[in-house]
Amino acid sequence: MGPGASRVRSRQLFIASWIVFTVHFATNIEREHYPAFALVEHQTFQVDEYLGFHSDIFEHTDGHSYIGNNVIASVIAAIPLAVFDPVLDRLEERSKQRLASTGGAGITEYRTSDEHPNRKAFFQLVQERGLELRFGGAAAVTTAFLMAPLSALFVAIMFGVLIRRGVARKTATVLAILFGFGTPIFFRTSALNHNMFLMWATFGSFLLIRTDRDAAEGVSLRNRLLAGLLAGFCLALDYAGVIPLLAIYAYLVLERARTVPFWQSFRESLAFVAGSVPPVLFLWFSQWAMFGNAFLPGQYWMPDVNYTDEGWRGFAFPAPDLFFKNLFDNEYGLLTFSPLLLIGFIPAWGIAKGRLIWTREERWFGLAFISAFLIFCAANQYSRMQWNTGFRYLLPIVPFVFLAATDHLVRMPKWALWTIAVLAVAHSWVITTVRESVTLSYQILFETGPQLPWLTVLRLTRPPDAPVISNPLLPLALLGVALLAAYASWRLLDRRRVASAPPPA
Repeated sequence: MGPGASRVRSRQLFIASWIVFTVHFATNIEREHYPAFALVEHQTFQVDEYLGFHSDIFEHTDGHSYIGNNVIASVIAAIPLAVFDPVLDRLEERSKQRLASTGGAGITEYRTSDEHPNRKAFFQLVQERGLELRFGGAAAVTTAFLMAPLSALFVAIMFGVLIRRGVARKTATVLAILFGFGTPIFFRTSALNHNMFLMWATFGSFLLIRTDRDAAEGVSLRNRLLAGLLAGFCLALDYAGVIPLLAIYAYLVLERARTVPFWQSFRESLAFVAGSVPPVLFLWFSQWAMFGNAFLPGQYWMPDVNYTDEGWRGFAFPAPDLFFKNLFDNEYGLLTFSPLLLIGFIPAWGIAKGRLIWTREERWFGLAFISAFLIFCAANQYSRMQWNTGFRYLLPIVPFVFLAATDHLVRMPKWALWTIAVLAVAHSWVITTVRESVTLSYQILFETGPQLPWLTVLRLTRPPDAPVISNPLLPLALLGVALLAAYASWRLLDRRRVASAPPPA
């Protein structure tokens, strides 16, 4: 497969994935949304008007309210929200006009399970402020024009990685789709969250120091700078980002030191360090702007919440039970949300070194990084709160585990690969659409039929006898339209590739 055909296939994967990710958007307003709203509305990080909307929003000593997490993901999310701000303003105006005309009598109930009283209370609060349409529109915007295209790009990048490592075109296509839709990437793309940014930045930084590695020249200056920038971005996103930053830097230095003196390797690595400085400076600036101190995180200032009494503000010694839960818990475990990734933990001892997709050196790095990140998350007691959000903390290790799995997947009989792919995507689709624990997601699917996250919320906040949205076949019809659009875009690019191909000699 030539480079031109590979580029076309990458575009096909990108566009088709973008369409499918978008139709699965969830109406969840995440904590990253609030600073983004504030930046668009009044160009500050102050979220005074949203105090009480989220448990991580608190009033600081200066009398203003702030979010307790890092805000660089919110800065990025503010870009599409600013572009669509006139539309969101109009939606908010419509809600408030309706609220005024009914004197508040038009507030509806969120008919969700009694096990989720916070969802009901939040929806009522949003309606009382006349923000339900604005928030729903904002969730759609941040998924359709930020999360979905970035995850689609990630699918295309994985395809490129596999092609460069000798995987056949059809197999690489299947694996790239499996990566995007058979892992928790599918679930987490449906709503704004900084954990996905952390995964993208981690894997992107690692790829940059692997892409053009040359035994004599090493990694190019450009790639060292960009890799450092992404690694620094990891730390600016979340303090868990210190693990990938240090791991990738150590890999850069030690791998280069195998062919040149250590001090030369260290000097070359200073470009990586220099690249990491701008995002770290932004982290310090944002903490100073919000809390008056550049070096203490929001967790230091916010009032006590769940688990802040353990260790230092929720960070304690690694807990064996939490290590196990992060992998196998029914509500947020990595391997319960994606059993496919269990294959990535199988050693590749029987495969010749020169035939590996994920090389021996990369496997040693992956083992060290995955182990360190698992231990870090087992020490972070906030991991226990994932029951409320689903799998997210271990996202940065997903690409590395998946690539380790590819060496086994490509050597399977085609029927076995296709069987695993279909089952993995189906499992991921159920969890993504229902958005509950693994067992409860299947239970709801069998009781009520196929779902789409945003459509489910519409159904539960509108009269149960609404003629269109109550139709049980509507989710499948909408999904069918999205898949048809994805297929049409795929075929269109195929025809363009054939039409532009040079005639045979």
